[in-house]
Amino acid sequence: MKQLCMYLVCALLALLPATVQARALSALEGLEKLRQAFAATRDFTAEITQEKQLSVLRKKLVMKGTIRFKKPDRFLLVTLAPYSGTTILKDNHLEQRVGQGGELQRMVLPPDQGLRHWFSLLDKPLTRLPDGLKVRAEVQRGLYTVVVLPEGQGQMREITIQFQEDGTMRRLVLEERNGDKTVMQFKNLRKNTGLSETDFGIN
Repeated sequence: MKQLCMYLVCALLALLPATVQARALSALEGLEKLRQAFAATRDFTAEITQEKQLSVLRKKLVMKGTIRFKKPDRFLLVTLAPYSGTTILKDNHLEQRVGQGGELQRMVLPPDQGLRHWFSLLDKPLTRLPDGLKVRAEVQRGLYTVVVLPEGQGQMREITIQFQEDGTMRRLVLEERNGDKTVMQFKNLRKNTGLSETDFGIN
């Protein structure tokens, strides 16, 4: 009976799918893989589900919407009701409108927090880590995860990017020093459709 039970256990274990362990990458290898994956991407549009956890609230805010990006420094996020709003980042110039007809808010970020600065770090093959960054990276089943930890006193404490080798973005996590956390899941991503400046405006 014991032998029969052991046989059945072994048979069941053999039928289970093998677990593929994540393979750790060096910091430089991870950043270089990120650069290579997005090298051919000039712009992209995607539908997103965004979960935002504010440090001052226990309730998690779940939003749906659309995101657009165009190299080197254009970003737009439009969220739908009940948390409707539009956020635009043009390099380090941030514009935001909450709700329909809400007041337009503007902010200028430090130059080293602008999109152009970040993407300038990835515009050519990397031979060393950029100053002011710590990086962790791994790959599992073709999905790459790169975690960037900016040093200094900037707003972001940790940035996690998950992507496929062809540059398809899957997940973005932004953790701020004030305790706020934003998680974006991407679907129906369309690359290199020819986005223009008119696609990055607030109505």
